[in-house]
Amino acid sequence: MKFFQIIFATMALFLSQFLLAQGPSLNGTLYDQNEEPVSFATVALMKLPDSTMVTGTMSDIDGQFSLKPNLTGKYYLRLSAIGYTNTLTPEFEITGPGFNKDFGRITLNEETTMLDEVVVKTWRPQVRAENGKVVMRVAGSSLAAGNTAYQMLTKAPGVSVSQNGDFQINGKDGVAVMIDDRLTYFSSEELKTLLENMPAENIENIEVITNPSAKYDAEGSAGILNITLKKNTLSGINGSVYSGIKMGRQTLFNSGANINYKKGKWNSFLNIDASQRGLVRDAFSYRTFPEVSAYSYYSQDGRQTSKRFVPSLKLGTDYDLNEKHSLGIMGNFMYQDRKQDWNLISLGIMNNDTSVDIDAKNHMNESFGNARINLHYTGKLDTLGTRISADVDYVRLQKESESKFRNHYLYSEDGSDPFEALSNENNSDYDIYAARIDFSLPLSPTSTLETGVKASKVISNSELQAYFGIGEGRTLDPDGSNDFRYEEEIFAGYVNYSNRINDTWNIQGGLRVEKTNGQGQSFILDQTHTNDYLNLFPNVSVEQQVNDNYKLNYSFSRRITRPNYQLLNPFLFYLDPNTSIVGNPDLQPQISNVIKLGQTFFRKYNLILSYDYTKNYMAEEPTTDPITGKSTYTTNNLDYYKGYNATAIAPIQLASFWQTNNNLSLTYQNFKMEMDNEIINNNNLHFMAQTNHQVNLPADFKLEVSATVNGPTINGIYNIDGQWWVDAGIKRSFMDNKLNVSLRASDIFRSMDMKVDATYGGNYFNLKQYFWQQAVSLNLRYSFDKGNKAEREVRKNSLEEINRVGGN
Repeated sequence: MKFFQIIFATMALFLSQFLLAQGPSLNGTLYDQNEEPVSFATVALMKLPDSTMVTGTMSDIDGQFSLKPNLTGKYYLRLSAIGYTNTLTPEFEITGPGFNKDFGRITLNEETTMLDEVVVKTWRPQVRAENGKVVMRVAGSSLAAGNTAYQMLTKAPGVSVSQNGDFQINGKDGVAVMIDDRLTYFSSEELKTLLENMPAENIENIEVITNPSAKYDAEGSAGILNITLKKNTLSGINGSVYSGIKMGRQTLFNSGANINYKKGKWNSFLNIDASQRGLVRDAFSYRTFPEVSAYSYYSQDGRQTSKRFVPSLKLGTDYDLNEKHSLGIMGNFMYQDRKQDWNLISLGIMNNDTSVDIDAKNHMNESFGNARINLHYTGKLDTLGTRISADVDYVRLQKESESKFRNHYLYSEDGSDPFEALSNENNSDYDIYAARIDFSLPLSPTSTLETGVKASKVISNSELQAYFGIGEGRTLDPDGSNDFRYEEEIFAGYVNYSNRINDTWNIQGGLRVEKTNGQGQSFILDQTHTNDYLNLFPNVSVEQQVNDNYKLNYSFSRRITRPNYQLLNPFLFYLDPNTSIVGNPDLQPQISNVIKLGQTFFRKYNLILSYDYTKNYMAEEPTTDPITGKSTYTTNNLDYYKGYNATAIAPIQLASFWQTNNNLSLTYQNFKMEMDNEIINNNNLHFMAQTNHQVNLPADFKLEVSATVNGPTINGIYNIDGQWWVDAGIKRSFMDNKLNVSLRASDIFRSMDMKVDATYGGNYFNLKQYFWQQAVSLNLRYSFDKGNKAEREVRKNSLEEINRVGGN
């Protein structure tokens, strides 16, 4: 707790500087009619009454602009960009150094200029590479309407899902997920639940970061998936209400509202959502055990179905103490009520050639709650750009579930028809505390020094009560019960230096140190395991602007992936009569070293080459009891993983009305491991191709089609067959762009089947499964805006040459 006291004291120290003066400030964000940011637009400050330009700037890649004119008097802004009509803001008066005006969200109207019957329009790439990361824009996409954050992450460049449902980047496990630059900390199961219940409508961008700077947490040896949520920039009150229906194997719905209010020093928001989401999974697995007997096998054929009702609430407010300092608070609350059925038919011949025929019906009721509170402060300490920011987070996650297992053994050897009934109650909770301070100091007009500290603590409790029987007559199964507690503390500090030496060279380098203290305690097994370690994580990036059309980036980074908490629990978890999972308290974190060479051609095409060496790669390994034939799955450390990757990103405009974004990734994968005293090398060349097409159709319809081919890949001992799928969506706006109607079709050809196989110790494993993604969704969104609006400058065309020949 002393660390947190130091953080609050430091915040108070810098907060005392908020009375320092600052010059006038003009800020805003430019969007087009499709809610896409307008990048690199000209923002000119025009003086009244003669409309002379006195200064100006350009909007950045996200459409944001900022002007700091050291002037007084009456002015207006003139906003212009290729492909848009000029827009003029209402006049305003700069009264002195303390003047601050936020124009919020300004919409520029597209201009279509007919010249030799060719329509010229501007496009913003949906996928772009910048500053060591690949950014996929989600806002405004018809494929996002009615979708979830989990589904959108699977569509990001180079991102796939393993056979266990974990995210991978370029076919590699060890991905950290962040929301607005804040680590989620959850285990894979809880993280998936959180993301499946987050509406994609609230997402602005998804960032795939494979070479983060030292400012970021070192967690995520394969990289970081950072979800950036939409933020309000418009003064006044604005927002939207939405509703949708999804029809496929199940009929589901979602509805909600987003309300933003910005006036004076306050900027507040409220997001509410109520959705019914679901899952249908068909699965077939087949295992052979030659070491048990020549005829031993075990097959399972089943269907998993679940539905859950998910209400969620997110609200927050920011308050500007003055032009330099602001404070904010944010709360995010979500609840899930889920019912699940998992019906299996199991057939096989096990030990002593005994036949197995089981009809298993499993039912689960689960409640899941998540609450997150964030306090944040930002301060500008001078006019040179010195900044400080601080965040304090508390997260509470609680899950309660009750499962009932009914196993009907058919055709038993003695002619009886036995029936087995089991049940359990599984309760778990997480308390997560985190605090950080970041400080940025410009050393010169071209160089900056950044430093910061962070502390986090996670307390995880998991209790499983297993019973023989169902209902009041059940009796406790002490051997099947479990009580596990895990605590982890991470203390971190970093320093980062960047310097644009000249127009050709730009360097950035940093070092992060993280001290981890972990302790797991199994009360049932009376075992305690500790794992304390200190790691250094250097990061270097050198950018070379060879010429206007060619840029190089050389980088190196070192990162870590720590085991999920449940993977460290040494208890044996029951899945079915012949399958179980056991944790590994000796599991070590995996460490990655990555070297990259990035190339940018003509400022829009990218080719990225990389080499990845990961020590102690964590992967699932099965073992089979040679007497009973029962399988147990555990996660162990492999010797290493090596990956050689090439990724190409190419936005291509096929026609004035047709824009495409294309990504191709090739990865040579090499896993080395030891199983049953045998050295195994598993190698594969994996490819992933993604293409997204945006087409402007007649009558203002907008079509978006996305196709992905994910080639065969490997993960440890597992070989995973390739997949492909196609999604499509069409959108049209009505009522002066206030009402958006979207129709979306997912996995149109029902081609997202997953097939996995493995050979280990002479045994063979095969799995085929399909999560029913094929569906059609209809979504409506109505937007309202009571804020300040900019005025469009009226003009007939923008080409002076046409005016001179009599054009109107």
